[in-house]
Amino acid sequence: DLSDDAARLEAVNTVLIRDGKFIGHNTDYSGFGSALEEGLPGASLGHVVQLGAGGAGAATAYALLAAGAQHLCVLDLDPARSRERAEALARIFPDRNIEWRPIGEIGDLMSEADGLVHATPVGMHAHPGMPLDGDLLQSRHWVADIVYRPIETELVKAAGAKGCRVLDGGHMAVGQAVDAFRLITGVEPDRARMRQHFLSLLRQGT
Repeated sequence: DLSDDAARLEAVNTVLIRDGKFIGHNTDYSGFGSALEEGLPGASLGHVVQLGAGGAGAATAYALLAAGAQHLCVLDLDPARSRERAEALARIFPDRNIEWRPIGEIGDLMSEADGLVHATPVGMHAHPGMPLDGDLLQSRHWVADIVYRPIETELVKAAGAKGCRVLDGGHMAVGQAVDAFRLITGVEPDRARMRQHFLSLLRQGT
């Protein structure tokens, strides 16, 4: 069986066994949604640009739209994947403006955007670098990254230096774990304590 959200996303990352039944849930989307609400309260969701249309990108895009994003533009190195993701989301949220664009149009899109979500591997310890030209970031933008190793990616650093409000990838990582823990145990976890423990593990290189 699937939760409603896992069915819509066609992706599962947590499986419960209840009364002999397997029930699939998706806490990546809910974890990012709660991270967005807690880490970037009041962030404008009028026009959002998202880089990445893979599995993680499906979760973050769904969370953005569930949170009220009105105009979402999805970009990916694979145009076909961008188009497929945008079309799937448009079927779920028919009242929103959801589109895809070639990656080369990122400059024009950022000039109109309120915020940026980064959902690709670029910036990870094994894939260092920036997913876009840092000059495209302006202080009025908010920036959310899903990469958490390192916690301060080059994107996070560049955005912070520009005066942007920033959400590092550790918030989503902890958020999905919080929701999975709640589903599995029925116990409300201490999010702040989990965040601190998570950061301590990163500092130790775990």
